Amino acid sequence: MNKLKALILSNNEILITNLKGLFEKHSIETDVMSEWKKSFSDASTYSYYLIDEAAVHDDQAITVPSLSYLVGIVQNPSFENVRSWMNKGANDVVVLPEDLTRLDEFILKTKESAKARETNYSNTGKIGGKVTAFYSAKGGSGKTFLATAIAQALQVRHDQKVILIDLNAQFGGLDAMLGLEVSRSYADLQPVVKELGIHHIENVAFKDERTGNLVLLSPANPAKAEDITEELISKLIRICRQSFDHIILDLPSSINTVSFTGLNEAAHIYYVLTPDSPGLKAFKTAEDVFQRFQLGNQENLSVILNRTHAKNELTEKDLAEVITRPIIGKVRADFFNIQANVNMGNPFYLKKKEKPGSKALKDIVQLVEKSMK
Repeated sequence: MNKLKALILSNNEILITNLKGLFEKHSIETDVMSEWKKSFSDASTYSYYLIDEAAVHDDQAITVPSLSYLVGIVQNPSFENVRSWMNKGANDVVVLPEDLTRLDEFILKTKESAKARETNYSNTGKIGGKVTAFYSAKGGSGKTFLATAIAQALQVRHDQKVILIDLNAQFGGLDAMLGLEVSRSYADLQPVVKELGIHHIENVAFKDERTGNLVLLSPANPAKAEDITEELISKLIRICRQSFDHIILDLPSSINTVSFTGLNEAAHIYYVLTPDSPGLKAFKTAEDVFQRFQLGNQENLSVILNRTHAKNELTEKDLAEVITRPIIGKVRADFFNIQANVNMGNPFYLKKKEKPGSKALKDIVQLVEKSMK
């Protein structure tokens, strides 16, 4: 069996010495780092993450693999500080050296579970589903269409277990795309956020029997949308990672608590760009926002060109010369061939080997196959 490993993030030599001694007692190897890197979020190397608050910035995004344990180390255990760490997904918050005994008990209590998780990863090569976000600062760019079609292609054509989550809180979008009339949404999970589990999520989600996708809708009610917390969105995404191969997020154009959390939780962000001046202008604005909030900084943001046509104002070559993000694919404009599916709420893919019914759907099949390699 592989040995368990812990990552200690701190610049405090006394704290590091205490923690290394504690983990050595439990036969857990340790690595020490002085600063947080986004790559730590996706690594399957560590079962424990011990993060000293003095080594990270207040606005720095801290996420760890869903099956690992995160412990925040603080100097001031105030309610607000502890809540902030819990919102980041911390399993515990400690003050050291005062809480060294409590931390020892925490490791003892979780060690067997951590070993079981490590064994499962060694056998399956997976530590959790991939979270993919579809975003565009320009409204009407086709991100809901792409998120829906890719979710269906993954499940129908590649036998992946997929949940599609609509983060367009206030007015929704996926319900219209899929022809759904469902009153339940993730807003119904807010009262049970502290004890949230996969069974709660499955109770409010809609199972699309035509494709196998599980669909979690947003509240189509501005008043309800105001009550949605960062904690709820972060927690439901992380729980879904433990039960699904892919978590597909359809995001609104606006940057708010819900959309920011979705972007922050995503392993990869697909920016949907239409090849025209308004699309390019919106993209440049979004880039400024991403840099300010340290989103997409670790080569985990790429561009999909949507509605490409020979008569477009801007070509792929034009755009590649003015944007720094990689363009990983393009989807041709094919309004009339996909409009019937959209109007009727019919799936874009129904059978594994079925020939796609339009140029746009062929392009999406190629995108999905490329992402699966």
